[in-house]
Amino acid sequence: MSRSGIVSVVGLSCALAASGFGSEVIGQGSLIIGGSNSNFGSSNLASGFMPDPVNIHVTSGGNLDAGSMGLGSGCVGHVTRQPDYILHLTSRSPSLRIYVTVPGAAPVTPTDTTLLVNSAHGNWHCNDDSYGTANPTVDLPNAAPGQYDIWIGSYQSGHNVAGTLHITEIDSNHP
Repeated sequence: MSRSGIVSVVGLSCALAASGFGSEVIGQGSLIIGGSNSNFGSSNLASGFMPDPVNIHVTSGGNLDAGSMGLGSGCVGHVTRQPDYILHLTSRSPSLRIYVTVPGAAPVTPTDTTLLVNSAHGNWHCNDDSYGTANPTVDLPNAAPGQYDIWIGSYQSGHNVAGTLHITEIDSNHP
């Protein structure tokens, strides 16, 4: 292929990526963001959703170390490539909270989970322990409409633990 042909293919690829064609993007080289597939489903929610909280049974863990990806402060744990859950927020939420509960969870044990959320604006929000427990919480005040990709990580490599992902707007709901 000639040099001009290579430049054209590269230019076309960049233009398609910038346009959002094939909307799935790989975040930080390893995690899929903006896609349509997840491990435990998805939902469309508008502010004021009922029932509140929405509860999803999940299993934590994966073979990718989020702590080595440079996603930001508190982004740790072992996760899968695709999100565990996808939330499509259809209207602005004044106080969106996402958290995970695992019965008997203890810090730095096989029951310790982490939470990674890629927000509608593409920002990473992460947490390991919250509210004096080994259960993670991410608060998203004034959350914009759009797609929220959610991963539930295992703090320790090689461990998977069953738990519940909770999505709420009620301040008193937390681990």
